[in-house]
Amino acid sequence: MHTEDIDDLLQRVFRLAQFRPHQREIITDVLAGHDVVCVMPTGAGKSLCFQLPALVAGGLTLVVSPLIALMADQVQQLRALNVPVLFLNSSQPSSEQKAVLAQLHRGFAGLLYVAPERFSAPSFQRLLPTLNPRLFVVDEAHCLSFWGHDFRPEYLRLAAARMDLGSPITIALTATATPHVRKDIVELLGLRTPRVHVTGFDRPNLAYKAQRFERDADKDASLLRLLSVQGGTGIVYCSTRRTVEQLAAYLEEKFPKRSVTAYHAGMEASERKISQEKFMADRGSIVVATNAFGMGINKPEIRFVVHYNLPGSVEAYYQEAGRAGRDGESAECVLYYSGRDIRTQKFFIDNIGENNPTLSESELERLKSLANRKLQLMLAYASTLRCRRSGILAYFGEPRTVSGCICDVCRGTNRPLQIASSEQHRSQSACRGSAVTDPPPPLDGSAELRFLALRKTRAELAAARKLPAFCILHDKVLREVARLAPTDLMAFASIKGIGPAKTDQFGPALLSAIRSCNAADK
Repeated sequence: MHTEDIDDLLQRVFRLAQFRPHQREIITDVLAGHDVVCVMPTGAGKSLCFQLPALVAGGLTLVVSPLIALMADQVQQLRALNVPVLFLNSSQPSSEQKAVLAQLHRGFAGLLYVAPERFSAPSFQRLLPTLNPRLFVVDEAHCLSFWGHDFRPEYLRLAAARMDLGSPITIALTATATPHVRKDIVELLGLRTPRVHVTGFDRPNLAYKAQRFERDADKDASLLRLLSVQGGTGIVYCSTRRTVEQLAAYLEEKFPKRSVTAYHAGMEASERKISQEKFMADRGSIVVATNAFGMGINKPEIRFVVHYNLPGSVEAYYQEAGRAGRDGESAECVLYYSGRDIRTQKFFIDNIGENNPTLSESELERLKSLANRKLQLMLAYASTLRCRRSGILAYFGEPRTVSGCICDVCRGTNRPLQIASSEQHRSQSACRGSAVTDPPPPLDGSAELRFLALRKTRAELAAARKLPAFCILHDKVLREVARLAPTDLMAFASIKGIGPAKTDQFGPALLSAIRSCNAADK
Protein backbone atom coordinates (compact mmCIF):
# COMPACT_ATOMS: atom_id res chain seq x y z
CA MET A 1 0.00 0.00 0.00
CA HIS A 2 1.25 3.47 -0.86
CA THR A 3 1.96 6.11 1.77
CA GLU A 4 -0.98 8.21 0.68
CA ASP A 5 -3.31 5.21 1.14
CA ILE A 6 -2.10 4.77 4.73
CA ASP A 7 -2.68 8.46 5.37
CA ASP A 8 -6.16 8.17 3.84
CA LEU A 9 -7.04 5.29 6.19
CA LEU A 10 -5.67 7.21 9.16
CA GLN A 11 -7.91 10.17 8.44
CA ARG A 12 -10.98 8.46 6.96
CA VAL A 13 -11.33 5.48 9.33
CA PHE A 14 -9.47 6.46 12.50
CA ARG A 15 -10.34 10.19 12.19
CA LEU A 16 -6.81 11.30 13.03
CA ALA A 17 -5.06 14.18 11.29
CA GLN A 18 -1.55 12.75 11.37
CA PHE A 19 0.62 9.98 12.76
CA ARG A 20 2.32 10.35 16.11
CA PRO A 21 6.11 9.96 16.25
CA HIS A 22 7.35 6.50 15.14
CA GLN A 23 3.90 5.11 14.25
CA ARG A 24 4.47 5.38 10.49
CA GLU A 25 7.83 3.55 10.63
CA ILE A 26 6.37 0.72 12.72
CA ILE A 27 3.33 0.33 10.45
CA THR A 28 5.56 0.35 7.37
CA ASP A 29 7.69 -2.48 8.79
CA VAL A 30 4.60 -4.56 9.59
CA LEU A 31 3.15 -4.05 6.09
CA ALA A 32 6.53 -5.00 4.59
CA GLY A 33 6.18 -8.42 6.24
CA HIS A 34 8.57 -8.00 9.19
CA ASP A 35 7.99 -9.27 12.71
CA VAL A 36 8.10 -6.25 15.00
CA VAL A 37 8.84 -5.57 18.66
CA CYS A 38 7.41 -2.19 19.67
CA VAL A 39 8.38 -0.58 22.99
CA MET A 40 6.40 2.63 23.25
CA PRO A 41 5.34 4.59 26.37
CA THR A 42 1.79 4.32 27.65
CA GLY A 43 -0.43 6.74 25.77
CA ALA A 44 1.90 7.10 22.78
CA GLY A 45 -0.38 5.25 20.35
CA LYS A 46 0.66 1.56 20.31
CA SER A 47 -2.83 0.33 19.33
CA LEU A 48 -2.83 2.09 15.97
CA CYS A 49 0.43 0.29 15.11
CA PHE A 50 -1.52 -2.95 14.67
CA GLN A 51 -5.08 -1.74 14.08
CA LEU A 52 -4.27 0.15 10.89
CA PRO A 53 -2.13 -2.67 9.38
CA ALA A 54 -4.98 -5.06 10.22
CA LEU A 55 -7.28 -3.13 7.87
CA VAL A 56 -4.63 -2.97 5.15
CA ALA A 57 -3.75 -6.67 5.38
CA GLY A 58 -7.37 -7.79 5.34
CA GLY A 59 -8.41 -11.20 6.63
CA LEU A 60 -8.13 -12.01 10.32
CA THR A 61 -5.88 -10.27 12.87
CA LEU A 62 -5.62 -12.12 16.18
CA VAL A 63 -4.90 -9.85 19.17
CA VAL A 64 -3.83 -11.25 22.55
CA SER A 65 -4.72 -8.85 25.38
CA PRO A 66 -4.48 -9.78 29.08
CA LEU A 67 -6.96 -7.30 30.54
CA ILE A 68 -10.67 -7.72 29.93
CA ALA A 69 -11.40 -4.05 30.70
CA LEU A 70 -8.76 -2.85 28.22
CA MET A 71 -10.00 -5.32 25.63
CA ALA A 72 -13.58 -4.07 26.04
CA ASP A 73 -12.47 -0.43 25.68
CA GLN A 74 -10.60 -1.10 22.43
CA VAL A 75 -13.46 -3.17 20.99
CA GLN A 76 -15.92 -0.38 21.82
CA GLN A 77 -13.68 2.24 20.20
CA LEU A 78 -13.23 0.17 17.03
CA ARG A 79 -16.96 -0.51 16.72
CA ALA A 80 -17.59 3.23 16.99
CA LEU A 81 -15.25 3.62 13.97
CA ASN A 82 -17.11 0.85 12.07
CA VAL A 83 -14.06 -1.41 12.14
CA PRO A 84 -15.03 -5.14 12.14
CA VAL A 85 -14.06 -6.57 15.53
CA LEU A 86 -14.92 -9.49 17.83
CA PHE A 87 -13.71 -10.60 21.24
CA LEU A 88 -13.62 -13.78 23.29
CA ASN A 89 -13.23 -13.72 27.06
CA SER A 90 -14.61 -15.19 30.26
CA SER A 91 -16.96 -12.26 30.87
CA GLN A 92 -19.17 -13.35 27.95
CA PRO A 93 -22.06 -15.79 28.39
CA SER A 94 -21.48 -19.15 26.68
CA SER A 95 -24.12 -18.38 24.04
CA GLU A 96 -22.20 -15.27 22.99
CA GLN A 97 -18.91 -17.18 22.90
CA LYS A 98 -20.50 -19.83 20.66
CA ALA A 99 -21.78 -17.12 18.32
CA VAL A 100 -18.26 -15.66 18.03
CA LEU A 101 -16.78 -19.11 17.31
CA ALA A 102 -19.41 -19.64 14.61
CA GLN A 103 -18.42 -16.36 12.93
CA LEU A 104 -14.78 -17.45 12.99
CA HIS A 105 -15.71 -20.78 11.35
CA ARG A 106 -17.42 -18.79 8.59
CA GLY A 107 -14.19 -16.87 7.88
CA PHE A 108 -14.58 -13.62 9.82
CA ALA A 109 -12.33 -10.82 8.50
CA GLY A 110 -11.37 -8.25 11.09
CA LEU A 111 -9.76 -8.05 14.53
CA LEU A 112 -10.36 -10.77 17.11
CA TYR A 113 -9.34 -9.94 20.70
CA VAL A 114 -8.68 -12.89 23.01
CA ALA A 115 -7.23 -13.33 26.50
CA PRO A 116 -4.04 -15.46 26.75
CA GLU A 117 -5.93 -18.07 28.82
CA ARG A 118 -8.07 -18.82 25.74
CA PHE A 119 -5.18 -20.76 24.19
CA SER A 120 -5.49 -23.46 26.85
CA ALA A 121 -9.16 -24.12 25.99
CA PRO A 122 -9.44 -27.36 23.91
CA SER A 123 -12.20 -25.91 21.69
CA PHE A 124 -10.01 -22.94 20.77
CA GLN A 125 -6.91 -25.10 20.30
CA ARG A 126 -8.80 -27.19 17.73
CA LEU A 127 -9.84 -24.02 15.95
CA LEU A 128 -6.33 -22.52 15.68
CA PRO A 129 -5.10 -24.38 12.55
CA THR A 130 -8.18 -23.22 10.65
CA LEU A 131 -7.91 -19.51 11.43
CA ASN A 132 -4.99 -18.52 9.16
CA PRO A 133 -4.60 -14.97 10.51
CA ARG A 134 -2.65 -12.42 8.50
CA LEU A 135 -1.35 -10.79 11.68
CA PHE A 136 -0.72 -12.05 15.24
CA VAL A 137 -0.54 -9.33 17.90
CA VAL A 138 0.80 -9.84 21.43
CA ASP A 139 -0.08 -6.88 23.62
CA GLU A 140 1.61 -6.35 27.03
CA ALA A 141 4.38 -8.60 25.69
CA HIS A 142 6.57 -8.09 28.79
CA CYS A 143 4.29 -10.68 30.44
CA LEU A 144 6.28 -13.32 28.50
CA SER A 145 9.47 -12.78 30.46
CA PHE A 146 10.46 -13.82 33.95
CA TRP A 147 12.25 -10.45 33.98
CA GLY A 148 9.04 -8.61 33.07
CA HIS A 149 7.25 -6.81 35.89
CA ASP A 150 4.06 -8.83 35.37
CA PHE A 151 5.15 -12.33 34.28
CA ARG A 152 2.19 -14.54 33.32
CA PRO A 153 2.76 -18.27 32.73
CA GLU A 154 -0.14 -18.43 30.25
CA TYR A 155 1.87 -16.19 27.90
CA LEU A 156 4.41 -18.99 27.48
CA ARG A 157 1.82 -20.90 25.42
CA LEU A 158 1.84 -18.21 22.74
CA ALA A 159 4.92 -19.49 20.90
CA ALA A 160 3.26 -22.88 20.28
CA ALA A 161 0.00 -21.13 19.40
CA ARG A 162 1.83 -18.97 16.88
CA MET A 163 3.19 -22.09 15.18
CA ASP A 164 -0.30 -23.65 15.11
CA LEU A 165 -1.49 -20.47 13.40
CA GLY A 166 1.13 -20.90 10.66
CA SER A 167 3.70 -18.42 12.08
CA PRO A 168 1.99 -15.25 10.81
CA ILE A 169 3.61 -11.81 10.87
CA THR A 170 3.80 -10.96 14.57
CA ILE A 171 3.75 -7.65 16.44
CA ALA A 172 4.76 -7.69 20.11
CA LEU A 173 3.96 -4.49 22.00
CA THR A 174 4.78 -3.19 25.48
CA ALA A 175 5.28 0.09 27.29
CA THR A 176 7.97 -1.18 29.65
CA ALA A 177 10.75 -3.55 28.61
CA THR A 178 14.40 -3.52 29.59
CA PRO A 179 16.93 -4.89 27.05
CA HIS A 180 16.78 -8.25 28.87
CA VAL A 181 12.99 -8.40 28.49
CA ARG A 182 13.14 -7.40 24.82
CA LYS A 183 15.57 -10.26 24.20
CA ASP A 184 13.20 -12.68 25.97
CA ILE A 185 10.24 -11.51 23.88
CA VAL A 186 12.09 -12.22 20.64
CA GLU A 187 13.30 -15.65 21.77
CA LEU A 188 10.13 -16.83 23.51
CA LEU A 189 7.89 -15.94 20.57
CA GLY A 190 10.36 -17.29 18.00
CA LEU A 191 10.38 -14.05 16.01
CA ARG A 192 12.32 -13.94 12.73
CA THR A 193 14.95 -11.17 12.69
CA PRO A 194 12.38 -8.70 13.98
CA ARG A 195 12.52 -4.96 13.59
CA VAL A 196 12.81 -3.57 17.12
CA HIS A 197 11.40 -0.09 17.72
CA VAL A 198 12.22 1.48 21.09
CA THR A 199 10.70 4.93 20.94
CA GLY A 200 12.33 6.26 24.10
CA PHE A 201 11.49 6.37 27.79
CA ASP A 202 12.28 10.00 28.48
CA ARG A 203 9.44 12.17 29.82
CA PRO A 204 11.01 15.61 30.35
CA ASN A 205 7.69 17.18 31.43
CA LEU A 206 7.40 14.92 34.49
CA ALA A 207 8.79 16.18 37.80
CA TYR A 208 9.89 13.02 39.62
CA LYS A 209 10.10 13.28 43.41
CA ALA A 210 10.56 10.83 46.29
CA GLN A 211 10.29 11.16 50.05
CA ARG A 212 10.98 8.67 52.81
CA PHE A 213 8.90 8.54 56.01
CA GLU A 214 9.49 6.86 59.35
CA ARG A 215 5.79 5.98 59.66
CA ASP A 216 2.99 5.60 57.11
CA ALA A 217 0.85 8.00 59.14
CA ASP A 218 3.37 10.78 58.46
CA LYS A 219 2.56 10.58 54.75
CA ASP A 220 -0.90 12.08 55.23
CA ALA A 221 0.22 15.59 56.15
CA SER A 222 2.53 15.69 53.13
CA LEU A 223 -0.25 14.43 50.84
CA LEU A 224 -2.70 17.03 52.16
CA ARG A 225 -0.17 19.82 51.48
CA LEU A 226 0.37 18.55 47.95
CA LEU A 227 -3.36 18.27 47.17
CA SER A 228 -4.04 21.69 48.66
CA VAL A 229 -1.81 23.39 46.10
CA GLN A 230 -2.34 20.88 43.28
CA GLY A 231 -5.91 21.39 42.12
CA GLY A 232 -5.65 19.32 38.94
CA THR A 233 -6.80 15.79 38.22
CA GLY A 234 -4.67 13.05 39.73
CA ILE A 235 -4.19 9.45 40.81
CA VAL A 236 -3.05 8.25 44.25
CA TYR A 237 -1.78 4.67 44.06
CA CYS A 238 -1.79 2.39 47.13
CA SER A 239 -0.47 -1.14 47.49
CA THR A 240 -3.50 -2.69 49.25
CA ARG A 241 -7.27 -2.49 48.94
CA ARG A 242 -7.64 -1.62 52.61
CA THR A 243 -5.34 1.39 52.25
CA VAL A 244 -7.30 2.50 49.18
CA GLU A 245 -10.59 2.50 51.08
CA GLN A 246 -9.19 4.22 54.18
CA LEU A 247 -7.29 6.90 52.27
CA ALA A 248 -10.19 7.60 49.88
CA ALA A 249 -12.53 8.16 52.86
CA TYR A 250 -9.94 10.40 54.52
CA LEU A 251 -9.41 12.56 51.41
CA GLU A 252 -13.15 12.77 50.76
CA GLU A 253 -13.54 14.23 54.27
CA LYS A 254 -10.63 16.66 53.84
CA PHE A 255 -11.64 17.83 50.33
CA PRO A 256 -15.47 17.83 50.30
CA LYS A 257 -15.62 20.05 47.21
CA ARG A 258 -13.49 17.71 45.06
CA SER A 259 -14.47 14.46 43.41
CA VAL A 260 -12.68 11.65 45.30
CA THR A 261 -13.30 8.01 44.34
CA ALA A 262 -11.84 4.61 45.19
CA TYR A 263 -10.91 1.85 42.73
CA HIS A 264 -9.60 -1.67 43.33
CA ALA A 265 -10.16 -5.18 42.00
CA GLY A 266 -12.24 -6.21 45.03
CA MET A 267 -15.03 -3.81 44.11
CA GLU A 268 -18.03 -4.87 42.04
CA ALA A 269 -17.61 -4.25 38.31
CA SER A 270 -20.46 -1.73 38.39
CA GLU A 271 -18.77 0.20 41.24
CA ARG A 272 -15.47 0.28 39.37
CA LYS A 273 -17.22 1.54 36.26
CA ILE A 274 -18.87 4.38 38.20
CA SER A 275 -15.53 5.35 39.80
CA GLN A 276 -13.78 5.38 36.44
CA GLU A 277 -16.51 7.40 34.74
CA LYS A 278 -16.54 9.92 37.60
CA PHE A 279 -12.78 10.31 37.38
CA MET A 280 -12.90 10.79 33.61
CA ALA A 281 -15.76 13.31 33.70
CA ASP A 282 -14.95 15.57 36.66
CA ARG A 283 -12.38 18.36 36.64
CA GLY A 284 -9.88 18.21 39.49
CA SER A 285 -10.96 14.66 40.33
CA ILE A 286 -8.85 12.32 42.47
CA VAL A 287 -8.94 8.54 42.26
CA VAL A 288 -7.33 6.48 45.04
CA ALA A 289 -6.53 3.09 43.55
CA THR A 290 -4.47 -0.06 43.46
CA ASN A 291 -2.55 -0.89 40.28
CA ALA A 292 -5.80 -2.38 38.93
CA PHE A 293 -6.60 1.17 37.77
CA GLY A 294 -5.04 2.81 34.75
CA MET A 295 -4.79 0.45 31.79
CA GLY A 296 -6.64 2.03 28.88
CA ILE A 297 -7.30 5.27 30.78
CA ASN A 298 -7.07 8.00 28.17
CA LYS A 299 -7.16 11.24 30.15
CA PRO A 300 -4.28 13.39 28.91
CA GLU A 301 -4.60 16.20 31.48
CA ILE A 302 -3.66 14.21 34.60
CA ARG A 303 -1.52 16.66 36.57
CA PHE A 304 -0.15 14.37 39.28
CA VAL A 305 0.39 10.75 40.20
CA VAL A 306 1.24 10.02 43.83
CA HIS A 307 2.47 6.62 44.95
CA TYR A 308 1.39 6.48 48.60
CA ASN A 309 3.25 3.17 48.90
CA LEU A 310 6.42 1.83 47.29
CA PRO A 311 5.77 -0.21 44.08
CA GLY A 312 7.53 -3.53 43.55
CA SER A 313 9.60 -2.53 40.51
CA VAL A 314 10.84 0.41 38.48
CA GLU A 315 8.83 -0.89 35.49
CA ALA A 316 5.58 -0.75 37.49
CA TYR A 317 6.44 2.69 38.83
CA TYR A 318 7.35 4.07 35.40
CA GLN A 319 4.16 2.77 33.81
CA GLU A 320 1.88 4.07 36.58
CA ALA A 321 3.64 7.42 37.05
CA GLY A 322 3.69 7.81 33.27
CA ARG A 323 -0.09 8.28 33.23
CA ALA A 324 0.57 11.87 34.27
CA GLY A 325 1.15 14.66 31.78
CA ARG A 326 0.25 12.88 28.54
CA ASP A 327 -0.80 16.26 27.16
CA GLY A 328 2.86 17.31 27.26
CA GLU A 329 2.31 19.86 30.02
CA SER A 330 4.23 19.64 33.30
CA ALA A 331 3.02 17.11 35.87
CA GLU A 332 4.20 15.76 39.22
CA CYS A 333 5.14 12.13 39.95
CA VAL A 334 5.60 11.79 43.71
CA LEU A 335 6.76 8.64 45.50
CA TYR A 336 6.28 8.11 49.24
CA TYR A 337 7.95 5.16 50.93
CA SER A 338 8.59 3.75 54.39
CA GLY A 339 9.92 0.63 56.06
CA ARG A 340 6.40 -0.76 56.22
CA ASP A 341 6.13 -0.50 52.41
CA ILE A 342 9.20 -2.69 52.05
CA ARG A 343 7.68 -5.30 54.37
CA THR A 344 4.45 -5.23 52.33
CA GLN A 345 6.35 -5.85 49.09
CA LYS A 346 8.32 -8.67 50.75
CA PHE A 347 4.98 -10.22 51.76
CA PHE A 348 3.79 -10.03 48.14
CA ILE A 349 7.03 -11.67 46.98
CA ASP A 350 6.73 -14.48 49.54
CA ASN A 351 3.23 -15.20 48.19
CA ILE A 352 4.14 -15.22 44.51
CA GLY A 353 2.55 -18.21 42.80
CA GLU A 354 -0.29 -18.88 45.20
CA ASN A 355 -2.72 -18.24 42.34
CA ASN A 356 -0.57 -20.11 39.80
CA PRO A 357 -0.55 -23.80 40.74
CA THR A 358 1.04 -24.71 37.39
CA LEU A 359 4.38 -23.09 38.35
CA SER A 360 7.13 -25.50 39.36
CA GLU A 361 9.16 -25.04 42.54
CA SER A 362 12.20 -23.87 40.56
CA GLU A 363 10.09 -21.38 38.59
CA LEU A 364 8.66 -20.00 41.83
CA GLU A 365 12.11 -19.60 43.34
CA ARG A 366 13.36 -17.86 40.22
CA LEU A 367 10.40 -15.48 40.21
CA LYS A 368 10.90 -14.66 43.88
CA SER A 369 14.62 -14.08 43.37
CA LEU A 370 13.98 -11.72 40.45
CA ALA A 371 11.22 -9.92 42.36
CA ASN A 372 13.58 -9.33 45.29
CA ARG A 373 16.21 -7.87 42.97
CA LYS A 374 13.64 -5.65 41.27
CA LEU A 375 12.55 -4.42 44.69
CA GLN A 376 16.18 -3.57 45.52
CA LEU A 377 16.43 -1.54 42.30
CA MET A 378 13.15 0.21 43.15
CA LEU A 379 14.61 1.13 46.54
CA ALA A 380 17.81 2.32 44.85
CA TYR A 381 15.70 4.65 42.68
CA ALA A 382 13.69 5.92 45.66
CA SER A 383 16.76 6.71 47.78
CA THR A 384 19.10 7.96 45.05
CA LEU A 385 20.82 11.31 45.33
CA ARG A 386 21.32 11.40 41.55
CA CYS A 387 19.05 12.59 38.74
CA ARG A 388 15.89 10.47 38.74
CA ARG A 389 15.24 10.95 35.03
CA SER A 390 18.73 9.66 34.20
CA GLY A 391 18.18 6.73 36.56
CA ILE A 392 14.99 5.68 34.80
CA LEU A 393 16.61 5.96 31.36
CA ALA A 394 19.58 3.88 32.53
CA TYR A 395 17.26 1.20 33.92
CA PHE A 396 15.61 0.78 30.54
CA GLY A 397 18.90 0.63 28.66
CA GLU A 398 19.22 4.27 27.58
CA PRO A 399 22.06 5.50 29.84
CA ARG A 400 22.72 9.17 29.18
CA THR A 401 22.96 12.48 30.97
CA VAL A 402 19.86 14.67 30.64
CA SER A 403 19.57 18.44 30.74
CA GLY A 404 16.92 20.72 32.17
CA CYS A 405 15.64 18.04 34.54
CA ILE A 406 12.94 19.10 37.03
CA CYS A 407 13.25 16.15 39.42
CA ASP A 408 13.68 16.89 43.12
CA VAL A 409 17.36 15.92 43.09
CA CYS A 410 18.29 18.18 40.18
CA ARG A 411 16.28 21.05 41.68
CA GLY A 412 17.82 20.49 45.10
CA THR A 413 14.43 20.04 46.79
CA ASN A 414 14.76 16.41 47.86
CA ARG A 415 14.72 15.94 51.61
CA PRO A 416 16.61 12.90 52.90
CA LEU A 417 15.16 11.45 56.11
CA GLN A 418 18.41 11.79 58.04
CA ILE A 419 21.20 14.29 57.50
CA ALA A 420 24.76 13.45 58.49
CA SER A 421 26.21 15.38 61.40
CA SER A 422 29.05 17.80 60.72
CA GLU A 423 31.48 15.31 62.29
CA GLN A 424 30.29 12.55 59.94
CA HIS A 425 30.51 14.96 57.05
CA ARG A 426 34.14 15.82 57.91
CA SER A 427 34.98 12.11 58.20
CA GLN A 428 33.42 11.38 54.81
CA SER A 429 35.15 14.36 53.19
CA ALA A 430 38.53 13.16 54.47
CA CYS A 431 37.96 9.73 52.99
CA ARG A 432 36.84 11.17 49.65
CA GLY A 433 40.22 12.78 49.10
CA SER A 434 40.39 14.46 45.70
CA ALA A 435 37.37 12.66 44.20
CA VAL A 436 35.90 14.45 41.19
CA THR A 437 32.39 15.80 41.91
CA ASP A 438 30.91 16.07 38.38
CA PRO A 439 28.00 13.50 37.75
CA PRO A 440 29.20 10.08 36.32
CA PRO A 441 27.20 8.37 33.51
CA PRO A 442 24.13 6.46 34.78
CA LEU A 443 24.28 2.66 35.02
CA ASP A 444 22.13 0.22 33.09
CA GLY A 445 20.01 -2.35 34.94
CA SER A 446 22.67 -5.09 35.21
CA ALA A 447 25.35 -2.63 36.33
CA GLU A 448 22.96 -1.18 38.92
CA LEU A 449 22.53 -4.69 40.36
CA ARG A 450 26.33 -5.07 40.52
CA PHE A 451 26.56 -1.70 42.25
CA LEU A 452 24.08 -2.80 44.93
CA ALA A 453 26.05 -6.02 45.49
CA LEU A 454 29.32 -4.08 45.67
CA ARG A 455 27.84 -1.63 48.19
CA LYS A 456 26.80 -4.51 50.42
CA THR A 457 30.32 -6.03 50.28
CA ARG A 458 31.87 -2.60 50.86
CA ALA A 459 29.69 -2.15 53.98
CA GLU A 460 30.90 -5.52 55.32
CA LEU A 461 34.54 -4.59 54.66
CA ALA A 462 34.07 -1.21 56.35
CA ALA A 463 32.33 -2.71 59.40
CA ALA A 464 35.14 -5.26 59.87
CA ARG A 465 37.70 -2.43 59.90
CA LYS A 466 35.53 0.07 61.83
CA LEU A 467 35.83 2.58 59.00
CA PRO A 468 33.26 4.69 57.12
CA ALA A 469 32.30 2.98 53.86
CA PHE A 470 33.74 5.87 51.84
CA CYS A 471 37.21 4.97 53.10
CA ILE A 472 37.01 1.60 51.33
CA LEU A 473 36.00 3.04 47.95
CA HIS A 474 34.12 6.21 47.12
CA ASP A 475 30.68 5.78 45.48
CA LYS A 476 31.96 7.26 42.21
CA VAL A 477 34.73 4.66 42.02
CA LEU A 478 32.41 1.85 43.09
CA ARG A 479 29.97 2.79 40.33
CA GLU A 480 32.81 2.64 37.80
CA VAL A 481 33.72 -0.84 39.10
CA ALA A 482 30.06 -1.85 38.63
CA ARG A 483 30.00 -0.41 35.12
CA LEU A 484 33.25 -2.03 33.93
CA ALA A 485 32.75 -5.34 35.82
CA PRO A 486 36.46 -6.32 35.97
CA THR A 487 37.11 -10.06 35.99
CA ASP A 488 40.61 -10.07 37.54
CA LEU A 489 42.78 -8.08 39.94
CA MET A 490 44.80 -6.47 37.13
CA ALA A 491 41.68 -5.04 35.52
CA PHE A 492 40.39 -4.01 38.96
CA ALA A 493 43.63 -2.16 39.81
CA SER A 494 43.56 -0.25 36.51
CA ILE A 495 40.33 1.56 37.42
CA LYS A 496 40.98 5.18 38.34
CA GLY A 497 40.86 5.78 42.10
CA ILE A 498 41.85 2.25 43.22
CA GLY A 499 45.57 1.52 42.95
CA PRO A 500 47.64 -1.43 44.26
CA ALA A 501 47.04 -1.01 48.01
CA LYS A 502 43.27 -1.09 47.75
CA THR A 503 43.49 -3.87 45.19
CA ASP A 504 45.37 -6.05 47.69
CA GLN A 505 43.05 -5.24 50.59
CA PHE A 506 39.63 -5.18 48.95
CA GLY A 507 39.98 -6.54 45.39
CA PRO A 508 39.27 -10.26 46.04
CA ALA A 509 36.08 -9.60 48.04
CA LEU A 510 34.72 -7.07 45.54
CA LEU A 511 35.53 -9.27 42.52
CA SER A 512 33.74 -12.15 44.26
CA ALA A 513 30.64 -9.93 44.64
CA ILE A 514 30.73 -9.15 40.90
CA ARG A 515 31.04 -12.82 39.95
CA SER A 516 28.13 -13.82 42.21
CA CYS A 517 25.95 -11.06 40.78
CA ASN A 518 26.78 -11.95 37.17
CA ALA A 519 26.07 -15.64 37.81
CA ALA A 520 22.66 -14.80 39.28
CA ASP A 521 21.88 -12.61 36.26
CA LYS A 522 22.18 -15.55 33.84
